[in-house]
Amino acid sequence: MPAVQSLADRLAERTARHDMRSRWFGAGRTVIAVAQLSFMLLTPVKALLVPVVGLGDYPHCNSVRAASAMCLGDTGVGPEAQRWLLIVILAVAASGYRPRWTAIPHAWATYSIAVSIAVPDGGESVAMIMCFFMIPIGLADDRTWHWQQPTRELAPSWRTLTFVAFLAVRVQIAYLYLDSAISKFGVADWANGTAEYYFLRDNMFGVGKPWDGLFLTLSKSAFVVVALTWGALIIEIAIGVCVLASDRWRKAGLAMDIVLHGSIILTMGLWSFALVMIGSAVVCATPEGRAPSGARGTARPATDDLQVQVRPPSPVH
Repeated sequence: MPAVQSLADRLAERTARHDMRSRWFGAGRTVIAVAQLSFMLLTPVKALLVPVVGLGDYPHCNSVRAASAMCLGDTGVGPEAQRWLLIVILAVAASGYRPRWTAIPHAWATYSIAVSIAVPDGGESVAMIMCFFMIPIGLADDRTWHWQQPTRELAPSWRTLTFVAFLAVRVQIAYLYLDSAISKFGVADWANGTAEYYFLRDNMFGVGKPWDGLFLTLSKSAFVVVALTWGALIIEIAIGVCVLASDRWRKAGLAMDIVLHGSIILTMGLWSFALVMIGSAVVCATPEGRAPSGARGTARPATDDLQVQVRPPSPVH
């Protein structure tokens, strides 16, 4: 059918010029690693592995959880050494050194954190999923540092594999935001626009200094509370739609993501969770095509690397 053939041709064209070896991808990967690194550096082992009533001591090393770095105790490695092992892996990944070599260890580190600590939040799960989806992209990245521009063309097989992985990342992030927003409409406080009033006053996650006076005063206005509550839902829906769209719209989604999670950092904290989500949005905003510097090929340059050279006119004799 002509429509199917046209779709196949467009897909083949996009795959042929697809290349994720970009500073955008490197920056997103670094932000995710820094989020997890800050969490592991600033949290003592006794807090990471605190016993939970009804669930016993942590880590749980049954089934697939035995693959966690926190389950290396049988070899004589203590929990403090395990923590520092994860810190080193995350630090190397955050530096951008050898993405091809560090992609799998990075995923292993995020997996170990997500399945082994006693009280994980959503950020640990998102980081784990993102890092596993980014493994093919990392394995295709032959740069010494992920801050560098590539110098060689990417093989067609790697283009196809990374294209599929990139789609999976975007679909996953879009699902997270759309599901988060839509599910909130089933909660009375979100539906009637009062949720932010109660969140700002929550004993554990409420607004802290130095912003508490300002936000608590503003939240006494019904208009402000409704704007904050429904505004968050609208932004979440917009982000979910934008990450599935073109390069320009994905960058718009990134801007909204920074505003949303930057506001959460200012009011409620949740630094590691916010940084994981921002880093994921940066990865989603990565332009799909680029031309390696110093290499011959047909890859189209990305907009972030596109340069126009103007040659001065020859003198007239």
